[in-house]
Amino acid sequence: MFKRALMMALVFAFSGVAAAQNSRFTIFAGYSYGNTPYVTTQRSNLHGWEGSIEGFRFRPWLTLVADGSGHYGWNEFPISCVTVPVCTPAVPDVRATEYNLLGGPQVSRFHGNFRLFAHGMGGATRVTVRTSGFFDSSVAWAIAFGGGADYKWRGPFSWRVGADYLRTNVFNTEQNMIRASTGIVVRF
Repeated sequence: MFKRALMMALVFAFSGVAAAQNSRFTIFAGYSYGNTPYVTTQRSNLHGWEGSIEGFRFRPWLTLVADGSGHYGWNEFPISCVTVPVCTPAVPDVRATEYNLLGGPQVSRFHGNFRLFAHGMGGATRVTVRTSGFFDSSVAWAIAFGGGADYKWRGPFSWRVGADYLRTNVFNTEQNMIRASTGIVVRF
């Protein structure tokens, strides 16, 4: 009888720990760095933000994640010689703005205070480039594969470090973007 009561007490005591690890919602917000070429071979260093929310759990280790990010920077962008009186093969100081909206499955596993995760996502990207007298915009598909780690800090708060490979197709050319992010995670 004593063993059963002790076993029940242990199950109830550790159920709170298990529930804390398998929270219903996980929200991430933080800084993001992106590196991509648009239509030239020169790569752009883009700085911005990333946010994500994990919601529906299929299993304790399998969730759905929705991810959004915005990156801003400068890029060399070729323009057509037909549109300008003097032919300039490229405008060097073009402001580039990129927004991504992605979603897909994510797998994760806890190792002590660390939560390791990996995901595959699909969605859309929008890139706008502008300078004085020139503007262009493109919306296309995007896919992303990546992962990272959350370090449990205090209570529901964790710190995240992650990286993704994004494949986009804006301006009718393919881009291979590398995105690295860090920021705060809150679990509910």
